[in-house]
Amino acid sequence: MKKSSYSIAILSAVLAACGGGGGGSSPEPEPPPPTTAFTEEATWTVVLPAEGETVCYDFDAKAEAACTGTAWDVKLAGGQRSADLYTNSGPSGEGGGGAFATPFDHTWEDLLAWSDAFTDSTGAVIPARLYFADTANSVFTGDNGIQSEAFEYGLGGEGDHLLYPTYKVFLVTTDSSNADAIGTAANPVFAVQVTGYYGGAAGTESGHVSFQWVDRADSAGTVKTATVDARSDWVYFDLVTGTESSETGEWQIAFNRYNVKLNGGASATGTGAAAGFLAKVPAGFYDGDGNPVAAAIQGADPASMAAELTAADLAGPAMARNWVQDSIGSQLAPAYQGSYPGALDYGWYKYYPTADAASAAGLPAVAHLLGANPEQGTLVRSGEGNSYARMRLADIVYADPNDSGSATTWTFEFGIQPASAAAN
Repeated sequence: MKKSSYSIAILSAVLAACGGGGGGSSPEPEPPPPTTAFTEEATWTVVLPAEGETVCYDFDAKAEAACTGTAWDVKLAGGQRSADLYTNSGPSGEGGGGAFATPFDHTWEDLLAWSDAFTDSTGAVIPARLYFADTANSVFTGDNGIQSEAFEYGLGGEGDHLLYPTYKVFLVTTDSSNADAIGTAANPVFAVQVTGYYGGAAGTESGHVSFQWVDRADSAGTVKTATVDARSDWVYFDLVTGTESSETGEWQIAFNRYNVKLNGGASATGTGAAAGFLAKVPAGFYDGDGNPVAAAIQGADPASMAAELTAADLAGPAMARNWVQDSIGSQLAPAYQGSYPGALDYGWYKYYPTADAASAAGLPAVAHLLGANPEQGTLVRSGEGNSYARMRLADIVYADPNDSGSATTWTFEFGIQPASAAAN
Protein backbone atom coordinates (compact mmCIF):
# COMPACT_ATOMS: atom_id res chain seq x y z
CA MET A 1 0.00 0.00 0.00
CA LYS A 2 1.29 3.44 -0.89
CA LYS A 3 2.11 5.53 2.16
CA SER A 4 0.61 8.97 2.45
CA SER A 5 2.93 12.01 2.39
CA TYR A 6 1.89 12.67 6.00
CA SER A 7 3.07 9.19 7.07
CA ILE A 8 6.37 9.62 5.20
CA ALA A 9 6.97 12.92 6.99
CA ILE A 10 6.32 11.29 10.38
CA LEU A 11 8.62 8.37 9.53
CA SER A 12 11.41 10.68 8.37
CA ALA A 13 11.17 12.67 11.58
CA VAL A 14 11.40 9.51 13.67
CA LEU A 15 14.39 8.18 11.72
CA ALA A 16 16.14 11.53 11.99
CA ALA A 17 15.54 11.62 15.73
CA CYS A 18 17.01 8.09 16.05
CA GLY A 19 20.01 8.83 13.84
CA GLY A 20 18.66 6.65 10.99
CA GLY A 21 19.46 7.25 7.36
CA GLY A 22 17.45 6.73 4.25
CA GLY A 23 16.60 8.84 1.29
CA GLY A 24 13.88 11.00 2.93
CA SER A 25 14.11 14.80 2.66
CA SER A 26 15.51 16.83 5.61
CA PRO A 27 13.08 18.88 7.69
CA GLU A 28 12.84 22.61 7.06
CA PRO A 29 15.53 24.45 9.09
CA GLU A 30 14.40 26.68 11.92
CA PRO A 31 14.71 30.41 11.15
CA PRO A 32 17.74 31.96 12.88
CA PRO A 33 17.01 33.92 16.05
CA PRO A 34 17.03 37.70 15.68
CA THR A 35 20.46 39.26 16.02
CA THR A 36 20.88 41.00 19.35
CA ALA A 37 23.74 42.52 21.29
CA PHE A 38 21.98 41.73 24.59
CA THR A 39 23.75 38.41 24.91
CA GLU A 40 23.74 37.96 28.69
CA GLU A 41 21.08 37.93 31.39
CA ALA A 42 21.09 38.57 35.12
CA THR A 43 18.61 38.59 37.98
CA TRP A 44 19.03 40.78 41.06
CA THR A 45 17.00 39.70 44.08
CA VAL A 46 17.32 42.22 46.89
CA VAL A 47 15.54 43.11 50.12
CA LEU A 48 14.48 46.75 49.97
CA PRO A 49 16.77 48.70 52.32
CA ALA A 50 15.43 50.85 55.14
CA GLU A 51 14.57 54.49 54.52
CA GLY A 52 17.71 56.50 53.88
CA GLU A 53 19.83 53.42 53.11
CA THR A 54 21.02 52.16 49.70
CA VAL A 55 22.25 48.99 48.02
CA CYS A 56 23.98 48.81 44.62
CA TYR A 57 24.27 46.27 41.82
CA ASP A 58 26.88 45.62 39.13
CA PHE A 59 25.10 44.03 36.18
CA ASP A 60 28.40 43.19 34.44
CA ALA A 61 29.55 41.15 37.43
CA LYS A 62 25.95 40.03 38.08
CA ALA A 63 26.40 40.77 41.76
CA GLU A 64 25.84 43.42 44.39
CA ALA A 65 28.68 45.89 44.81
CA ALA A 66 29.77 48.67 47.13
CA CYS A 67 28.11 52.00 46.29
CA THR A 68 31.51 53.60 45.67
CA GLY A 69 33.74 53.95 42.63
CA THR A 70 32.65 53.15 39.08
CA ALA A 71 31.89 49.41 39.33
CA TRP A 72 28.26 49.62 40.45
CA ASP A 73 25.57 50.39 37.85
CA VAL A 74 22.17 50.67 39.60
CA LYS A 75 21.45 51.99 43.10
CA LEU A 76 18.26 51.13 45.03
CA ALA A 77 17.36 53.60 47.79
CA GLY A 78 14.71 52.85 50.40
CA GLY A 79 11.97 55.33 51.23
CA GLN A 80 9.17 55.61 53.75
CA ARG A 81 6.60 53.86 51.55
CA SER A 82 8.46 53.90 48.25
CA ALA A 83 11.88 53.42 46.69
CA ASP A 84 14.03 55.19 44.12
CA LEU A 85 16.61 53.97 41.61
CA TYR A 86 19.71 55.84 40.44
CA THR A 87 22.54 55.40 37.93
CA ASN A 88 26.25 55.71 38.71
CA SER A 89 26.57 59.25 37.42
CA GLY A 90 26.30 62.92 38.25
CA PRO A 91 25.51 63.59 41.91
CA SER A 92 24.62 59.91 42.44
CA GLY A 93 28.07 58.43 41.80
CA GLU A 94 31.55 58.77 40.38
CA GLY A 95 30.88 56.76 37.23
CA GLY A 96 29.88 57.45 33.65
CA GLY A 97 26.48 55.80 33.83
CA GLY A 98 23.09 57.03 32.69
CA ALA A 99 19.67 55.95 31.46
CA PHE A 100 17.93 56.36 28.12
CA ALA A 101 14.45 57.04 29.44
CA THR A 102 12.14 56.55 32.37
CA PRO A 103 10.23 53.30 33.01
CA PHE A 104 7.09 55.12 31.87
CA ASP A 105 8.39 55.44 28.31
CA HIS A 106 8.96 51.86 27.18
CA THR A 107 7.33 48.50 27.66
CA TRP A 108 9.47 45.46 28.33
CA GLU A 109 8.00 43.83 25.22
CA ASP A 110 9.24 46.74 23.10
CA LEU A 111 12.69 46.68 24.67
CA LEU A 112 13.02 42.97 23.93
CA ALA A 113 12.80 43.89 20.23
CA TRP A 114 15.76 46.31 20.41
CA SER A 115 18.78 44.85 18.63
CA ASP A 116 21.20 46.84 20.78
CA ALA A 117 21.33 49.82 23.13
CA PHE A 118 21.40 52.24 20.19
CA THR A 119 18.88 50.70 17.79
CA ASP A 120 15.22 50.64 18.81
CA SER A 121 12.52 48.22 17.73
CA THR A 122 11.80 50.28 14.57
CA GLY A 123 15.45 50.40 13.52
CA ALA A 124 15.87 54.05 14.52
CA VAL A 125 19.31 55.00 15.84
CA ILE A 126 19.51 56.35 19.40
CA PRO A 127 22.43 58.77 19.92
CA ALA A 128 24.66 57.99 22.88
CA ARG A 129 24.06 61.49 24.26
CA LEU A 130 20.45 60.52 24.98
CA TYR A 131 21.64 58.30 27.82
CA PHE A 132 21.25 60.95 30.48
CA ALA A 133 23.31 61.07 33.64
CA ASP A 134 21.68 61.70 37.01
CA THR A 135 21.48 65.36 37.80
CA ALA A 136 20.07 67.92 40.13
CA ASN A 137 16.32 67.57 40.47
CA SER A 138 15.08 71.14 40.48
CA VAL A 139 12.13 73.28 39.48
CA PHE A 140 13.44 72.72 35.93
CA THR A 141 12.81 68.96 36.23
CA GLY A 142 9.63 67.75 34.53
CA ASP A 143 7.72 64.54 33.94
CA ASN A 144 8.23 64.17 30.17
CA GLY A 145 10.53 61.58 28.62
CA ILE A 146 13.67 63.60 29.37
CA GLN A 147 12.34 64.85 32.72
CA SER A 148 12.61 68.49 31.71
CA GLU A 149 10.30 71.47 32.13
CA ALA A 150 12.57 73.60 29.93
CA PHE A 151 12.67 71.29 26.87
CA GLU A 152 10.51 68.84 24.94
CA TYR A 153 12.10 66.02 22.95
CA GLY A 154 11.28 64.78 19.45
CA LEU A 155 8.25 66.95 18.65
CA GLY A 156 8.81 66.31 14.94
CA GLY A 157 7.68 62.70 15.25
CA GLU A 158 9.46 59.43 14.57
CA GLY A 159 13.17 59.88 13.92
CA ASP A 160 13.28 63.37 15.45
CA HIS A 161 15.89 63.51 18.22
CA LEU A 162 15.94 67.29 18.67
CA LEU A 163 15.20 69.26 21.82
CA TYR A 164 12.77 72.19 21.71
CA PRO A 165 12.57 74.97 24.33
CA THR A 166 9.19 75.27 26.03
CA TYR A 167 9.52 78.99 26.90
CA LYS A 168 8.11 78.39 30.36
CA VAL A 169 8.93 81.17 32.82
CA PHE A 170 10.78 80.25 36.01
CA LEU A 171 11.30 82.59 38.93
CA VAL A 172 14.67 82.28 40.65
CA THR A 173 15.33 83.78 44.05
CA THR A 174 18.91 84.18 45.24
CA ASP A 175 18.11 83.30 48.88
CA SER A 176 14.97 81.36 49.70
CA SER A 177 16.07 81.07 53.34
CA ASN A 178 15.30 84.77 53.87
CA ALA A 179 11.61 84.81 52.96
CA ASP A 180 10.99 88.35 54.21
CA ALA A 181 13.64 89.77 51.89
CA ILE A 182 12.68 87.91 48.70
CA GLY A 183 12.28 90.42 45.90
CA THR A 184 14.32 93.16 47.57
CA ALA A 185 17.60 94.59 46.31
CA ALA A 186 19.44 92.35 48.76
CA ASN A 187 17.59 89.25 47.56
CA PRO A 188 16.46 89.80 43.97
CA VAL A 189 14.09 87.56 42.02
CA PHE A 190 14.70 86.89 38.33
CA ALA A 191 12.22 85.71 35.69
CA VAL A 192 14.13 83.20 33.51
CA GLN A 193 13.20 81.58 30.20
CA VAL A 194 15.27 78.95 28.33
CA THR A 195 15.12 79.73 24.59
CA GLY A 196 17.41 77.34 22.72
CA TYR A 197 19.71 74.34 22.73
CA TYR A 198 21.72 74.56 19.51
CA GLY A 199 24.58 76.85 18.52
CA GLY A 200 28.29 76.77 17.82
CA ALA A 201 29.93 77.80 14.55
CA ALA A 202 27.22 76.25 12.37
CA GLY A 203 24.39 77.02 14.78
CA THR A 204 23.34 73.37 14.94
CA GLU A 205 25.61 71.91 17.59
CA SER A 206 23.74 70.63 20.65
CA GLY A 207 24.52 71.69 24.20
CA HIS A 208 24.67 75.42 23.50
CA VAL A 209 21.95 76.63 25.87
CA SER A 210 20.39 80.05 25.28
CA PHE A 211 18.25 81.84 27.84
CA GLN A 212 16.82 85.25 28.64
CA TRP A 213 15.88 86.85 31.93
CA VAL A 214 14.52 89.93 33.65
CA ASP A 215 15.24 91.31 37.11
CA ARG A 216 11.76 91.57 38.62
CA ALA A 217 12.81 94.75 40.46
CA ASP A 218 13.69 96.45 37.17
CA SER A 219 10.74 98.73 36.40
CA ALA A 220 11.88 99.00 32.78
CA GLY A 221 11.65 95.23 32.35
CA THR A 222 14.97 95.06 30.51
CA VAL A 223 15.43 91.65 28.90
CA LYS A 224 18.95 90.24 29.08
CA THR A 225 20.17 87.30 27.00
CA ALA A 226 23.05 84.83 27.09
CA THR A 227 24.26 81.59 25.51
CA VAL A 228 26.59 79.16 27.27
CA ASP A 229 28.56 76.23 25.91
CA ALA A 230 27.33 73.47 28.20
CA ARG A 231 28.37 70.51 26.05
CA SER A 232 30.89 68.88 28.38
CA ASP A 233 30.46 70.17 31.92
CA TRP A 234 28.44 72.43 34.18
CA VAL A 235 28.53 76.13 33.30
CA TYR A 236 27.75 78.39 36.28
CA PHE A 237 26.05 81.72 35.69
CA ASP A 238 25.51 84.83 37.82
CA LEU A 239 22.18 86.43 36.88
CA VAL A 240 23.09 89.53 38.93
CA THR A 241 26.14 90.42 36.84
CA GLY A 242 25.04 88.62 33.66
CA THR A 243 28.34 86.73 33.43
CA GLU A 244 29.64 83.20 33.71
CA SER A 245 31.07 82.26 37.08
CA SER A 246 32.71 79.26 38.76
CA GLU A 247 31.31 76.58 41.03
CA THR A 248 32.94 78.26 44.03
CA GLY A 249 31.99 81.78 42.91
CA GLU A 250 28.71 83.69 42.90
CA TRP A 251 26.06 81.97 40.80
CA GLN A 252 22.33 81.21 40.87
CA ILE A 253 21.83 78.95 37.83
CA ALA A 254 23.95 76.37 36.00
CA PHE A 255 23.60 74.34 32.79
CA ASN A 256 25.02 71.01 31.62
CA ARG A 257 23.55 70.11 28.24
CA TYR A 258 19.78 70.00 28.81
CA ASN A 259 20.12 69.81 32.61
CA VAL A 260 19.59 72.87 34.80
CA LYS A 261 20.33 73.33 38.49
CA LEU A 262 20.18 76.13 41.04
CA ASN A 263 22.62 77.10 43.78
CA GLY A 264 20.57 75.68 46.64
CA GLY A 265 19.57 72.43 48.31
CA ALA A 266 21.49 69.40 47.03
CA SER A 267 23.29 71.56 44.44
CA ALA A 268 24.36 74.33 46.82
CA THR A 269 27.96 75.47 46.99
CA GLY A 270 29.15 77.65 49.83
CA THR A 271 26.16 79.42 51.36
CA GLY A 272 23.98 79.03 48.25
CA ALA A 273 20.26 79.04 49.03
CA ALA A 274 18.74 79.74 45.62
CA ALA A 275 15.36 78.26 44.75
CA GLY A 276 12.93 78.33 41.86
CA PHE A 277 9.25 78.43 41.02
CA LEU A 278 7.48 77.56 37.76
CA ALA A 279 5.47 80.74 37.31
CA LYS A 280 4.02 80.60 33.79
CA VAL A 281 3.37 78.22 30.91
CA PRO A 282 2.68 79.99 27.59
CA ALA A 283 -0.96 79.71 26.54
CA GLY A 284 -1.65 77.09 23.86
CA PHE A 285 1.64 75.23 24.31
CA TYR A 286 -0.03 72.25 26.04
CA ASP A 287 -3.42 70.63 25.62
CA GLY A 288 -5.93 69.82 28.35
CA ASP A 289 -4.15 66.56 29.16
CA GLY A 290 -0.78 68.27 29.54
CA ASN A 291 0.60 67.03 26.22
CA PRO A 292 2.81 69.44 24.22
CA VAL A 293 1.26 71.12 21.18
CA ALA A 294 4.10 70.62 18.73
CA ALA A 295 3.15 73.31 16.23
CA ALA A 296 2.87 76.01 18.91
CA ILE A 297 6.20 75.19 20.56
CA GLN A 298 8.10 74.70 17.29
CA GLY A 299 6.71 77.95 15.88
CA ALA A 300 7.78 80.14 18.82
CA ASP A 301 10.89 82.32 18.89
CA PRO A 302 12.81 84.10 21.69
CA ALA A 303 11.93 87.64 20.60
CA SER A 304 8.18 87.09 20.60
CA MET A 305 8.24 85.03 23.79
CA ALA A 306 10.19 87.62 25.82
CA ALA A 307 6.91 89.31 26.74
CA GLU A 308 6.13 86.29 28.94
CA LEU A 309 8.88 87.46 31.31
CA THR A 310 6.89 90.55 32.32
CA ALA A 311 3.35 89.29 31.70
CA ALA A 312 0.65 90.69 33.98
CA ASP A 313 -0.34 87.22 35.17
CA LEU A 314 3.22 86.29 36.18
CA ALA A 315 3.20 85.67 39.92
CA GLY A 316 5.42 84.04 42.52
CA PRO A 317 4.42 81.32 45.00
CA ALA A 318 1.68 82.13 47.49
CA MET A 319 3.78 80.72 50.35
CA ALA A 320 7.53 80.78 50.91
CA ARG A 321 7.65 77.00 51.31
CA ASN A 322 6.57 76.61 47.67
CA TRP A 323 9.97 77.79 46.45
CA VAL A 324 11.75 74.64 45.19
CA GLN A 325 15.33 73.86 46.15
CA ASP A 326 17.37 71.22 44.34
CA SER A 327 17.44 67.53 45.20
CA ILE A 328 18.99 64.58 43.29
CA GLY A 329 17.10 63.40 40.20
CA SER A 330 17.43 60.43 37.85
CA GLN A 331 15.72 59.04 34.78
CA LEU A 332 15.26 55.94 36.92
CA ALA A 333 13.36 57.89 39.59
CA PRO A 334 10.58 59.73 37.73
CA ALA A 335 7.80 61.63 39.46
CA TYR A 336 4.80 59.42 40.13
CA GLN A 337 1.59 59.58 38.12
CA GLY A 338 -1.93 59.29 39.52
CA SER A 339 -3.74 60.75 42.52
CA TYR A 340 -5.03 59.68 45.92
CA PRO A 341 -7.00 57.57 46.78
CA GLY A 342 -6.18 55.66 43.60
CA ALA A 343 -2.88 53.94 42.79
CA LEU A 344 0.22 56.11 42.45
CA ASP A 345 2.36 54.87 39.56
CA TYR A 346 6.15 55.20 39.98
CA GLY A 347 6.96 53.49 36.68
CA TRP A 348 8.70 50.47 38.18
CA TYR A 349 5.88 49.84 40.63
CA LYS A 350 2.55 51.13 41.92
CA TYR A 351 1.77 52.27 45.44
CA TYR A 352 -1.75 51.46 46.68
CA PRO A 353 -2.55 53.89 49.53
CA THR A 354 -5.88 52.31 50.46
CA ALA A 355 -7.18 48.79 50.93
CA ASP A 356 -9.75 49.41 48.17
CA ALA A 357 -7.06 50.44 45.69
CA ALA A 358 -5.00 47.34 46.50
CA SER A 359 -8.01 45.05 46.24
CA ALA A 360 -8.97 46.52 42.86
CA ALA A 361 -5.52 45.54 41.59
CA GLY A 362 -5.92 41.96 42.75
CA LEU A 363 -3.72 42.38 45.82
CA PRO A 364 -4.68 41.70 49.45
CA ALA A 365 -7.07 44.36 50.78
CA VAL A 366 -4.31 46.10 52.75
CA ALA A 367 -3.43 49.79 52.63
CA HIS A 368 0.06 50.98 51.63
CA LEU A 369 1.01 47.98 49.52
CA LEU A 370 3.45 48.14 46.59
CA GLY A 371 3.06 46.11 43.41
CA ALA A 372 5.59 45.64 40.58
CA ASN A 373 4.99 46.81 37.00
CA PRO A 374 6.82 43.99 35.16
CA GLU A 375 5.50 45.18 31.80
CA GLN A 376 7.58 48.38 32.03
CA GLY A 377 11.34 48.79 31.58
CA THR A 378 14.19 51.01 30.51
CA LEU A 379 17.82 50.99 29.35
CA VAL A 380 20.81 51.74 31.56
CA ARG A 381 24.47 52.49 30.89
CA SER A 382 27.01 50.97 33.28
CA GLY A 383 29.09 52.93 35.75
CA GLU A 384 32.16 52.21 33.65
CA GLY A 385 30.30 53.72 30.70
CA ASN A 386 31.09 50.85 28.34
CA SER A 387 28.21 48.38 28.68
CA TYR A 388 24.42 48.59 28.72
CA ALA A 389 21.41 46.70 29.99
CA ARG A 390 17.67 46.68 29.56
CA MET A 391 16.04 46.18 32.94
CA ARG A 392 12.68 45.73 34.59
CA LEU A 393 11.26 45.13 38.05
CA ALA A 394 9.76 41.66 37.72
CA ASP A 395 8.26 41.23 41.18
CA ILE A 396 7.82 42.57 44.72
CA VAL A 397 7.16 39.94 47.40
CA TYR A 398 6.18 40.75 50.99
CA ALA A 399 7.43 38.66 53.89
CA ASP A 400 3.82 38.87 55.11
CA PRO A 401 1.41 39.70 52.24
CA ASN A 402 -1.12 41.03 54.75
CA ASP A 403 1.33 43.41 56.42
CA SER A 404 2.47 46.38 54.32
CA GLY A 405 5.15 47.09 56.93
CA SER A 406 6.87 43.73 56.48
CA ALA A 407 10.11 43.36 54.51
CA THR A 408 9.85 43.31 50.71
CA THR A 409 12.03 41.38 48.31
CA TRP A 410 12.47 43.00 44.89
CA THR A 411 13.47 41.05 41.78
CA PHE A 412 15.05 42.93 38.87
CA GLU A 413 15.81 41.31 35.50
CA PHE A 414 18.51 42.49 33.11
CA GLY A 415 19.37 41.80 29.49
CA ILE A 416 23.03 42.81 29.21
CA GLN A 417 24.98 44.20 26.26
CA PRO A 418 28.61 43.58 27.32
CA ALA A 419 31.36 46.14 26.80
CA SER A 420 32.72 44.19 23.83
CA ALA A 421 29.39 44.69 22.00
CA ALA A 422 28.86 48.34 23.00
CA ALA A 423 31.13 50.19 20.62
CA ASN A 424 28.86 53.26 20.16
